[in-house]
Amino acid sequence: MIDQLDEQLTSWVDDVVPGATVTLDGPAAAAAADVGLHLFELTDLPAARGGQRPPLQVQLGYLVTTGGDDVKRAHQLLGALLFAALQHPDYEVRFPGELSTYWTAANVAPQPGFVLAVPLRQDVEVEPAPPVTSALRIQSVGSQSLDGVVLGPGDLSIADAMIEIPSLSLATRTDTRGRFRFRAVPTSGTALQIRVRAKAQEFPFTVDSSAPQPVTLRLDLAKG
Repeated sequence: MIDQLDEQLTSWVDDVVPGATVTLDGPAAAAAADVGLHLFELTDLPAARGGQRPPLQVQLGYLVTTGGDDVKRAHQLLGALLFAALQHPDYEVRFPGELSTYWTAANVAPQPGFVLAVPLRQDVEVEPAPPVTSALRIQSVGSQSLDGVVLGPGDLSIADAMIEIPSLSLATRTDTRGRFRFRAVPTSGTALQIRVRAKAQEFPFTVDSSAPQPVTLRLDLAKG
């Protein structure tokens, strides 16, 4: 399945920058090709909502770089791919932090780039639900956005942390300032169980949806 996603992204690059050469063979090969797509990371995603067969899904992060002898053209390609990815409804763009160790291990000079996060889904068979034998009752619940920020020791913002509300199958990541937003959560003072994953650790929080916003989630990274 991952190979099919490789082909999908290679085709996407060809649509955005026709004729550009593409390699999936890692940073050393990417330095010579027009565009490098290096499978950089895999992270989990909550199961998708809706339907009788919600698929399993994970998120694959590809490090997108551009190379070749013509630096000006490489920059043009990188800009075209970046803004095309920002407009794609299924793709997410992230900017990696300190990668000096990565480039040193690859024995390649550092290259500008971005991480293209793409969902990978696998359908699963589920048992059919039992028939409804009682009257259906519908209760409307209001919704509102939830804004927050994730801070670490010394109130330093934590970027690229995974924020999840498992009961609602919602997930997002913090930006470079540690901020996050869920567009719609229940109102009326609902207690939301929030899970934060950062720095290879997991932190649970309970947040009142009626609390003043933005809510602040402080991580005790020392205790983890």
